[in-house]
Amino acid sequence: MPSLIVVAVAVGLLVAATLLVVARARRRRRARKPPREPSAFLILEDNAWEACNVDDVREPWARFTTEPVRGFCGVPAGRHRVRSSTPGGEATLDFVVYPGEVLAWRLDADRARWEPHDLDPDLRAQLEAAPVSSLDVAASARPKVPGWLVHLRTTLGLVSSRQNTLRLPVKNGDDGVERLKKRLVKLVTRAENDPTGALSDLLDEARALGEALVGRALTRRELRSLVAPPREAASRLASHGDTERAMLIVSLGLAVLPGDPELMVVAGCALAARGEADEAMRALNAALERDRCLAAEDVARAMRARMELRSRLGRSVRV
Repeated sequence: MPSLIVVAVAVGLLVAATLLVVARARRRRRARKPPREPSAFLILEDNAWEACNVDDVREPWARFTTEPVRGFCGVPAGRHRVRSSTPGGEATLDFVVYPGEVLAWRLDADRARWEPHDLDPDLRAQLEAAPVSSLDVAASARPKVPGWLVHLRTTLGLVSSRQNTLRLPVKNGDDGVERLKKRLVKLVTRAENDPTGALSDLLDEARALGEALVGRALTRRELRSLVAPPREAASRLASHGDTERAMLIVSLGLAVLPGDPELMVVAGCALAARGEADEAMRALNAALERDRCLAAEDVARAMRARMELRSRLGRSVRV
């Protein structure tokens, strides 16, 4: 009888020790899990919502809001595409958004194109201050957001479930992003080492890489990993005075990630060095409007280049 008691105690201790090990392992896994990055906001003023595709999905967007729809919350970081049919033709907007950003455009239906839109400062401040990372949890736990916003991640998830065509994010296992990055590095290397190569062929290949990213959720780290090869190569060439090849490589990067602010800084500086002042100013202004996505040294570099341009053009210098 005493031996049975000893065995029972030993088994009990073993079970308790096992449970303790499992609990600690789970706590460690939870501790290592990175926090969810905030999603972004996309405002599309004067959009033709009844004839609008977002990331190749067309829905009755107004059905998902309590007020006349004006844009999206819950926008995953990455590359996205908006297509709207207008009397003047199809207006296409390709862009890259980073976690927590607020981007705004207005549709010019007569000319079938999207123009940057100056959002009301109070509204922008309200959206930027919102804890948008929690917008991806249950509706009852979400913070108060304007009733004219469609939650993009949730809506596209419902569409995928309904059509049973779920589009898996590239970031699963990082393999997708790493493969794309390796292909982009090869394109950049070709452009850097063979400037006489066919630009159209390189751009076509870069656009194909970019197509693979449309509608895919990416992290900030993954976006910057993709930006790094063209940015670093173009910056190196520009610093050596080879602005022609620098702009070629920037164009490859922008074909993959349209409007990326880090690439726009490099483009603005290279254009300024080439004497294309107006184009350089537009690129630098576009980059600095998204300064929250830039490192401090990039902001300083862009501001310095813009000040030099303004001084050269005889315009008032404003920081």
